[in-house]
Amino acid sequence: MAALFYTYVPYHALNIYVRGAMNEAWAAVFFPLIFYFARKIILKNKFIDAIGLAISFCFLLLSHNPMVLIFTPILFAWVLFWLWQTHGFNLKKMIPIFIKLVFSGVLAAGLAAFFTFPLLVETKYTQVASMFQGYYTFSAHYVSLKQMFLSNFWGDGGSTWGPNDSMSFMIGFVHWILAVVTIFYFIITSIKNKKIDKKLLIPIILIIMAFGAAFLAHERSTFIWLFLKEIQKLQFPWRFLNLSAFLFSLSAGILPYILYKLFSKRIAILSIILILIILFTTNISHFYPINSGPITDEQKFSGLNWERQITSGIYDYLPSTASTAAKKIATPFIDQVEPASALVNISGQKQGTDWMFFNLFLNKDAKITISQLAFPNFEITNKGQKIDYQIEPELGRMVINLKAGNHQIYVKLKNTPIRTISNYISLFTWLGLILYLLKPLWKKLIFKK
Repeated sequence: MAALFYTYVPYHALNIYVRGAMNEAWAAVFFPLIFYFARKIILKNKFIDAIGLAISFCFLLLSHNPMVLIFTPILFAWVLFWLWQTHGFNLKKMIPIFIKLVFSGVLAAGLAAFFTFPLLVETKYTQVASMFQGYYTFSAHYVSLKQMFLSNFWGDGGSTWGPNDSMSFMIGFVHWILAVVTIFYFIITSIKNKKIDKKLLIPIILIIMAFGAAFLAHERSTFIWLFLKEIQKLQFPWRFLNLSAFLFSLSAGILPYILYKLFSKRIAILSIILILIILFTTNISHFYPINSGPITDEQKFSGLNWERQITSGIYDYLPSTASTAAKKIATPFIDQVEPASALVNISGQKQGTDWMFFNLFLNKDAKITISQLAFPNFEITNKGQKIDYQIEPELGRMVINLKAGNHQIYVKLKNTPIRTISNYISLFTWLGLILYLLKPLWKKLIFKK
């Protein structure tokens, strides 16, 4: 029941078919896995579950960092609840569990180090601040109660200031209504029986947290956004609906239990089937593109389409040395030559993801602007000898001064110390993990010999 509710929650359709936010959609895959392995560690105290938690959290780190930011506090709450439920915060029993949880965190950090550590250290070299300014200011993207709970609107436009967005932010009628029914059932049965049904305690806590996440998407939560400045890096308050989607869906797992308590087995089964039919019929239409049309690669990477791609959106990919984004397609290898009267002959061009090579003949001394934005640790050599370069202030491209004659230019992005260290950390962590997981196999091979 919970899995079906989570699969057909409207926010997942929004991410995939409206926003095209695939990394955010991937992040949502790992929420249930992380909850699952964290709970198993507390209940079973097995090392293999600590590895499962680490791998799951590693993939969350590699998918979408803002989701890590808002999901981690929910994970802490989940862990604390199960420690209380299972061990009553007994310190002696908790220490080995705590060690495994810490190990999972360290292992996850090691597995994702190649991406996460440079991200933390080197974003200062890009215009990452542009992600939180102007249109992307958090206060411009709150959603109303009507949008979350009452509206049935579904569109494929954008998020704008105020409640008139042309994209939908619905939580899902079936999701929140049945959550409210669960709360009322919990209150009524607790009063009637004069005790709390412990099986209902988990979904009730999940529902409360789900509504809390929805509150953080509403403008009434502004004081929290101003106090906890780190969450402003989320850009859009409505991203908290990711958490609401997960928590409401997980709480739906209690519905069969409630139905079997209220009705006969036959009626309970029919009720479950009816709920799922309503779930599908109300949400399935969202899981298709609203507007689509054929477009070739040539159309996508030329003309107005290409200009929009390279000049629109957030400038977080630009180096901090650039004052603006490019307004036209770059000329391959060399963008500009000064003086313009210089005769230039380029040959033998080759290019990879982080390097380029070309032969160059000049009939006079010239200043060459290379078609490459400058980032830390780019190195340029001429006939194997390292040469200095300048960074032009407009687009942040690399500029070299060359004498008349023949040249062999090789441009290579080399690793900074943090990238090198992070790569080695991940390399050895992944190797160690693979060797451990293959332990039964290589033990068998050794003993056979």
